[in-house]
Amino acid sequence: MTDTGDPNSRIVWASILVTLAFFATLEGLAMKATGGVFEYPLDDVYIHLAMAEGLWSGTYGVNPGEHAAAASSALYPVLLPPIISPDFQRLLPLFWNVVGLVLSAWLWAELLLAAGFGKDALRPTGLFLAALGPTALLVPATAFLGMEHSLHAAASLAIVLGLLRHLQGHRSWPLLFAGLFFAPLLRYEGLGLALLASGALWATGARRAAVLGALVAVVPLALFTGYLVSLDLGALPSSIISKQAHGLDPGAGAASKLLSKFAQNLNSAGGALILIFSLGAGIVWGANATARKGRLGWFALVIAGAGISHLMFARIGWMNRYEHYVLFVSAGGFLVLLAQAPGRRSSWIVTPVALLTALIPAAVYLPDTLRNFPFAARTILLQQDQMSRFAKEFLRAPVAVNDLGKVSWNNENYVLDLWGLASVEALHLRLAPAPTGWADALVKQHAVPVAMIYDDWLQDAVGENWVRLGTLSLKSYYLVLGGAEVAFYSTAPQYVEQAKSALAKWVPTLDSRSFFTYAKGTP
Repeated sequence: MTDTGDPNSRIVWASILVTLAFFATLEGLAMKATGGVFEYPLDDVYIHLAMAEGLWSGTYGVNPGEHAAAASSALYPVLLPPIISPDFQRLLPLFWNVVGLVLSAWLWAELLLAAGFGKDALRPTGLFLAALGPTALLVPATAFLGMEHSLHAAASLAIVLGLLRHLQGHRSWPLLFAGLFFAPLLRYEGLGLALLASGALWATGARRAAVLGALVAVVPLALFTGYLVSLDLGALPSSIISKQAHGLDPGAGAASKLLSKFAQNLNSAGGALILIFSLGAGIVWGANATARKGRLGWFALVIAGAGISHLMFARIGWMNRYEHYVLFVSAGGFLVLLAQAPGRRSSWIVTPVALLTALIPAAVYLPDTLRNFPFAARTILLQQDQMSRFAKEFLRAPVAVNDLGKVSWNNENYVLDLWGLASVEALHLRLAPAPTGWADALVKQHAVPVAMIYDDWLQDAVGENWVRLGTLSLKSYYLVLGGAEVAFYSTAPQYVEQAKSALAKWVPTLDSRSFFTYAKGTP
């Protein structure tokens, strides 16, 4: 980190401290919304925790002896070992996201300094960008979610900063190679940025570093892919396959799907911002004759390529977590190239544009983040946590769900994931033209007495002999759930009494902000 005796240290500390303060504000608002209970705003955190439990016990999956690639990250479950106690393990995502937040804020400040925002007339602008930039570009909001995205964003920015320093003649190989190694392992999208950066190294004469960088990025992920294939899980995690298929016509060709995904992504504020920053990086480079004489053209190409590639192949949305890393990278890269404008009066051009780079995302994201994100933690507490308690403390038997997460974590009984993240068979059935009632064979195979599902997710999966028991609902519905109501089914008539007995004990213990409505005819 920058020496505290250096005036530039103010930029570094402003970035870290303001970002931490906003993160603490979100956590405080969430605790207030939940009534003092710590909870993550996404149930997906518990998928990684459950996968970590499986790894620790010798199974790559959620259920003992049944392999499944339920996590979208190769590395993140490894960082969440079930040691000391379940309560300790549950706090590990919080710890790693604070680490990712601090690293992101520090690297952002260092990128601004490397770009020249710590010098002369640009110093006040640099201080403002350091203070607001990470918060406006979703660093604390993403860390608040508890997923792997915060660490991935930090690794991505390490690639960008390491590449910039190389192009400036101030090589920082450890930083660059750390980013090249960790970014793809944390998120598959990191492979695109890593390969683009390796290509820029090759084009600028650092060919040994380029080859080594490509190997550092590709080989670990290739080994992980080989591991998945050896377990008969396919080349990609089930979560990625499921998300890639979402919202697209399964009968469309590859080119049509790419165009559809590109159009989907652009039909959002996040997608539009990424496109503006990505193309803007190339435009400001092309408009600067001094920059064109140097090697920053390759830097502009990497920034633009990362943004366009994400818009074509990846996703936008779901609490803004998917776009965070590329928004961070494209905005940072744009600012680097913007700061290269020559002349004393350049700050009159650079400063207002640079300020808008932070102010516009802040206006887009911060109101929704403050208004809804804290209540997302409450919805997880009022729905997923209640379901988890029913399964583990009252039913104490296998269950079927379509929203895998807290129900599966720290659960000694089998959990059948009908959405398919933790069940390859269920995923294939759901994505194929399966017959009506296709889930019935699976629940019989695993002796599952109760299913808890969103009806509108799996309308065609419900078996003919399933008995509807009732519905879990919330008195107030906020972000972020697959549905506001969860339907409870007994999967066969012989299980009805067992399910009713568990419900009778569970319903009186529900949080007062949740309620269960019995189906007509159910006492």
